[in-house]
Amino acid sequence: MAIDNFIPEIWSAGVTQSFIANQIVIPTLNTQYSGDATRGNTVHIINATTPTIVDYAAAGRSITAEALADTEVQLLLNQEKAFSVNVDDVDKVQAAGTFNAWTDAAGKALAEDAETYLLAQMLAGATDGNGGGVVVDTAAEAKAAVLSIRTTLTSAKVPSGNRFIVVTPDFADLLLQGLSDVAAAGASNELRNGQITSLYGMQVLESPLLGSDVSAVGYHGDTVAFVNQIQSLEALRSQTSFSDIVRGLSVYGASVIKAAGVVKYVSA
Repeated sequence: MAIDNFIPEIWSAGVTQSFIANQIVIPTLNTQYSGDATRGNTVHIINATTPTIVDYAAAGRSITAEALADTEVQLLLNQEKAFSVNVDDVDKVQAAGTFNAWTDAAGKALAEDAETYLLAQMLAGATDGNGGGVVVDTAAEAKAAVLSIRTTLTSAKVPSGNRFIVVTPDFADLLLQGLSDVAAAGASNELRNGQITSLYGMQVLESPLLGSDVSAVGYHGDTVAFVNQIQSLEALRSQTSFSDIVRGLSVYGASVIKAAGVVKYVSA
């Protein structure tokens, strides 16, 4: 049977590679907890509070230790997504050494699903930067929104490095209409090609998965956590056709760790 020659490691590597290659936002996030995660469990993330700074000399060079509290964020691995495909004549495909058509498609679909969920979590857990209910429909308003996000992050003492902003295609179009200054939008060739690599100290990412609203989400890479693992991959013989069924299961979760480090600006 063709299924006897199925090599799970080859498929798993191909799906994982395609999954990573099709990510936009996930590579910018905190993934340090992936090694501790297993299917169905909860990752407990501790946020320590900042200690009080005292004047040691004024206190007579005597200091009392304070009890520090902490806050806990629970990252649930509650997203279980699977794919199942029919593969005809696996023997011939494996002999040719190519699985690109299936592995690329599976990896891309998993990446799109994960990023859609992730962006929804970021929007739900973010600080609202458009408290005034501004309608963003001009280039000037789009740039003002990005500046507002920057100001909100800085006021919350979010580090200036490792900042990103993900925008919808419509929001990106407005920004491009109002950016003629290369110094503000990256290199000249990138601006001419319709790309905004950096703006006001934030790396700009464009994603249609952010939603249909004209919106933007600015964040620091360490304030959002994402955990993903390709849990299993297997093959079985189809009972209804002359083909093998290859199926895989991916389990993941995402959470905003610090709301102050994620600021959304959604057009009213």
